[in-house]
This record gives sequence, C-alpha cells and structure tokens, in this order.
Amino acid sequence: MSQDEARNSAILRRTLTAISWIYALWSGLVGLTAMSLRGSSEVAIDPRFILLHAALLGLAGTTQWRPMKGALLWTAIASAGSIGFVILDLRRGNVTAALVDGGYVVVAAILLYISRRQA
Repeated sequence: MSQDEARNSAILRRTLTAISWIYALWSGLVGLTAMSLRGSSEVAIDPRFILLHAALLGLAGTTQWRPMKGALLWTAIASAGSIGFVILDLRRGNVTAALVDGGYVVVAAILLYISRRQA
C-alpha cells in the first residue's frame, strides 16, 4: 500500500471516529434527559439502554482512531445497537428518529468498506 492510500485510510477511520463520537455525545445527552424525566413521565425506552449505546458508540470511535484490536467488532456492535433502536423507533411510528439512528449504520458501513479496501 502506498503512503497516500495509508493516509486516506487513516482519514476515513478518523472520520468514522468523529461521527461515532458525535452520535455517542448525542445519545448520551438523550439518555441523560430521559433519565431525568424518568419519574415525571413514562419513557418509551429504558434510559440505561440509551446510555449503554452511547458508551458503545464512544468505544467504537475510540478504537477506530488508531486501528486497535477489536475496532471492527466494536463498530459492528454499535451498529447492531443502532439497528435495534431503528426497529424500536419504527414500531413506535417515529420514522425521523429511525432515519437518524440508521444513518450511523450506513455511514459506518461505507467508511469501513472503503478504508478496509484500501488497507
């Protein structure tokens, strides 16, 4: 692999890292908000699942920054969590939230495929 291809793969991995961290931050904020509203209203999803998903997204992003052992596995687990939330969102009829949750899966798959193909 040439030096340019290695640099492009690193850029794609770091782009996935940034996207994972943004999704993790957003999920964490939503989870904390749901946790604070827990007593006042009925929440559709247990906030602990949302916070766990945020942690998985953050871990996936951290392992992608520099290719660590298990980076692909953690990204796949975070993507599976996103798919789970897509299913829950669609069952509640919230298509917009399903599109946002499913966006991570699509972007992660594309960036992983392109960066691994070059590697």
